[in-house]
Amino acid sequence: MPTSVNVPTVVIGAGLAGLAASLALARAGHNVVLVEAGETFGGCCSATHIDGFTFNNGAMYVAVPSLLRHGFQRLGLDFEALVPLQGITRPMQSHLDDGTVVHLTDASNSWVAGPRGEQREQSTQILRVGLNRLQTQWGPIYRKLIHEILPQEPSLWHSLRHLGLYLPRMGGRVDSLIKTYFPDVGLQAAVSATLLYTGIAADKLPATQIIGLLALLEEGFHLPSGGMSAIGEALYRHLPPSNVSIRWGQRVVRIEMAADKVCAVVLTNGERLQTQRILTTISGFDVVRNLLPQNAVPQPLTRIANRTSLSHRAVSIQLGCSGVEFPNSFMINHVPGMEHQGRMHRTVTTRPDYCSYSVPTQVLPDLAPDGKQIIEMFAPVSSVDSASGWTPQMTDKAVQLHVDALRHRMPGMQIESMRVMDPDGFVRQRHLYEGALYGVAPGTPPHHFFPHRSGIGGLYLAGQTTFPGYGVSTAVWSGIQAAHAMIQDKQRRPRR
Repeated sequence: MPTSVNVPTVVIGAGLAGLAASLALARAGHNVVLVEAGETFGGCCSATHIDGFTFNNGAMYVAVPSLLRHGFQRLGLDFEALVPLQGITRPMQSHLDDGTVVHLTDASNSWVAGPRGEQREQSTQILRVGLNRLQTQWGPIYRKLIHEILPQEPSLWHSLRHLGLYLPRMGGRVDSLIKTYFPDVGLQAAVSATLLYTGIAADKLPATQIIGLLALLEEGFHLPSGGMSAIGEALYRHLPPSNVSIRWGQRVVRIEMAADKVCAVVLTNGERLQTQRILTTISGFDVVRNLLPQNAVPQPLTRIANRTSLSHRAVSIQLGCSGVEFPNSFMINHVPGMEHQGRMHRTVTTRPDYCSYSVPTQVLPDLAPDGKQIIEMFAPVSSVDSASGWTPQMTDKAVQLHVDALRHRMPGMQIESMRVMDPDGFVRQRHLYEGALYGVAPGTPPHHFFPHRSGIGGLYLAGQTTFPGYGVSTAVWSGIQAAHAMIQDKQRRPRR
């Protein structure tokens, strides 16, 4: 067995978690081999250029920028200089059945537009009062979470110490919480639409997920200048080539063990990399079920893999368009009442009456050729038990119906480029386990996530199935924390 001096640390996955982990480990003196199944870095926070359009490969915007800045600072990087952010001044508008349009920005400037002027003014006032009350009561929880809990190693005691005072407020479901602050059913529909991204109906979503709305109220949504790929590019550029080598286009097919410790990884090309330390940023489900010897998986990991629910699946539809005047907001929702929004998470068989989409070029026009726009939307996939059960014919039907819904809303829209990814594509091209967009379902309790320390000697887990949160900021922090755990354990180990 080679000594620890001449074997590298293997990091699996060059998404944001893998890049952050590799940088942290390299700066701590580790020689790192970064193994990436794709041909480029960034994972789901990257971009693809087609026909002059720059399409996102997953992540659509930056929420919680303070957490991302703190992560870059922990890595010794100047976030402001490397990734200038542009605030989304008109983040969201929701269209209701009666013609009312609710514009959500922050608690003081959100407003209601619609057919009746007097009612608009009254609804605007009710909306702002409700948002202010919500922010006043939940803002402290948000700030505790972002500044004191998430940047620290996951710990139930640490979380209870900071949030124990607020626990009575944090129970229940989102729909009941929204009704507490917004008595008007139209406003309830608009506010609950901010949580459509979770893929879960408001009456089934834990009240704690209102944090997604608090992120908008507290810090706003943002896009990096140049698009979402700028974040991964900044991390990649700072990987020291003397400490980090990269195997592009190679997938890990097996993790080998000896004496209850990791000893090697085997790649698709047959290469066997000997190592005593592995940090994997792919799905914990994939590690437990496909990469490790089944007789070596610790019982706690098996229990998590068996009891934790996967997030929703979807068909991603991205269009390069022209020919019509597009809404002047980043995100547009056409929604029914809150109690009926669950239907927007189910596979459709006819043209949907309601839809949600984003227009990133309203914020960054340079993502498209002059005079053209990009539309991004997700068609729900709820009718299959696994990604393999979804067929190309189902994809074609979903695309047809949802594009028809857009044309119905915007007659005259000309489609100049189209990019589609279905669950099978998310598995093969984005390497998401079972095509689950967030890995673990929103609202999953923190103790149902995979731990950074796996319980196997030398194996550490990072990525979206290890961190209770969704987005680029939490991906970066999962890599930082897993790397820190590895560094700490190495320092504690007695020298021979």
